[in-house]
Amino acid sequence: MKPRPAFSRWACLCIAWLLSARLLPNGNEVVVVYAKGSADSRSVAEYYALQRDVPERQVIGLDVEAPASGIPRADYERRIQEPLIAALRERGLMQFDSLQIAASNGLPAHMAHHCTDAKVRYLLLAWGFPYRIDEDPRWIPSSNTNHGGPLSRTEASVDSELALLPIAGSYPLPAAVPNRHFGATNSAWYHPTNGVLMVTRLDGPTPALAKGLVDKALHAEAHGLSGNAYIDLRNITSGGYKTGDEWITNAATSCKRFGFSTFVDNKPDTLPPTFPMSQIGLYFGWYAWNADGPFTRPEVEFLPGAIAYHIHSFSAGDLRSTTANWVGPFVAKGVTATMGCVAEPYLDLTPNPHYLMELLGARQFTLGEAGIGCQRFLSWMNVVVGDPLYRPFARHWLQWEPIQIAKHDPNLEWTILRRVNTHLHGGRDPATLRQYLVEQPLTTNSPVLAEKVALLFADDGKLREAIGWGRRAADISKSLQQRTRIRLNLASWEETRDDRASALATLRKVEDERPDYRDLATFRQKQLSLARGIHDKAEVDRLQDEIKRIAAANPPPK
Repeated sequence: MKPRPAFSRWACLCIAWLLSARLLPNGNEVVVVYAKGSADSRSVAEYYALQRDVPERQVIGLDVEAPASGIPRADYERRIQEPLIAALRERGLMQFDSLQIAASNGLPAHMAHHCTDAKVRYLLLAWGFPYRIDEDPRWIPSSNTNHGGPLSRTEASVDSELALLPIAGSYPLPAAVPNRHFGATNSAWYHPTNGVLMVTRLDGPTPALAKGLVDKALHAEAHGLSGNAYIDLRNITSGGYKTGDEWITNAATSCKRFGFSTFVDNKPDTLPPTFPMSQIGLYFGWYAWNADGPFTRPEVEFLPGAIAYHIHSFSAGDLRSTTANWVGPFVAKGVTATMGCVAEPYLDLTPNPHYLMELLGARQFTLGEAGIGCQRFLSWMNVVVGDPLYRPFARHWLQWEPIQIAKHDPNLEWTILRRVNTHLHGGRDPATLRQYLVEQPLTTNSPVLAEKVALLFADDGKLREAIGWGRRAADISKSLQQRTRIRLNLASWEETRDDRASALATLRKVEDERPDYRDLATFRQKQLSLARGIHDKAEVDRLQDEIKRIAAANPPPK
């Protein structure tokens, strides 16, 4: 029996249409800026303009280079801020009231601007453009007795400074500037005449990877955002750092509400390399200096459209590294959108992942809008990497379903899964939803849906049925990580049913496919326990030898 919807299908479709009825963003709203001296930077800028139909006059080259470290603030003003304002004025894209401010109180003379009219809302920085502004003692006023306090700094990301280009020179330095748009849910408020530009960048270890960010965004917009959500908490229940866990926990709730199968880890350490992270659509976690765990594997299963954010003080310290920090490695592994900090931001001033998810999912914001809306302060350390027009939740899953059916789109399985997960999160009867999945023609040949059926049977204590569906899902899955996860669950269910021989055979399949599991002592101990339970002497001897080998290779610290 199929689950009866709370509203009629027509009413649900009407609601879904109303939720996404805002005008679609387009390239006419974007200014693309590149480093004029870099052919690669220009190539990325022109590629983006072609893909998003950005008019040629809105592609601007500036005479700036990207040094290995940051750029001085004087260079930022002289080579980026003022030339960009002049170019925007000249091309009729933004108009400003400007005033020369004389030197005073130890501060240098400078221009103060205020945007009075704008035809654009987004600013995209192309690969090779500088991303960090160095600390500048010129901007420490002589009367500042608090210099050295946590917010009394003049360093910033180029991106965060450019977000305030509409009011450049009109806000105090040194200081982080409170973001008036933090959490704002009216997208029209995000406009230069209200004091903000939405700034993102196409960046990463190579120009080709930077170009791929818009390709993957367009793919997700054409087929729907798919995949699972993974949440990596630290189990902090008190103290100042509890805030980080609360943010990410709330983001996990949003992921569930929007229909994503959400896997939550609450251990203090980050996820281990062996964690079976398959088909990643969303990831939020913390706190390690460099990308680690599952993200160090040769292949990471980011699906097109995937959004990932790891909270760390220097998560965007080196945008163009494949191994250092987090943003560069995420892009190298295939993410579509990410964010991070170029220098110490302090936890409360980092982007809030819960706000990011709510603005993207509940308000159908673009990445550019949500990226600004999830930051409490600007003129600070944060960067957003990805296509500013990327709108992952432009359509509700109710709208995607008929489109995907008509086009025989392989993402239909994920849309059906989101339907079921949304109803589960809303309190609908799991047995009814399970039967709905069983009756779907697609489920038998879908490892995604078959795994969900198995889990629903297991949650209901019906392990025989769970094992049957789990084996089916593992047999047809093309994802190594999904097969690993399913078989680990299968072995647990088989052991619970006192079928140790089958459980041992299932874990042997994991061992055969996953060389990294062969060096896990806990995995070998589980195999050994099962082998002893069925009195398989040869297997017991083999596994005891394996455990000795692992112990010899990993002696305890003295």
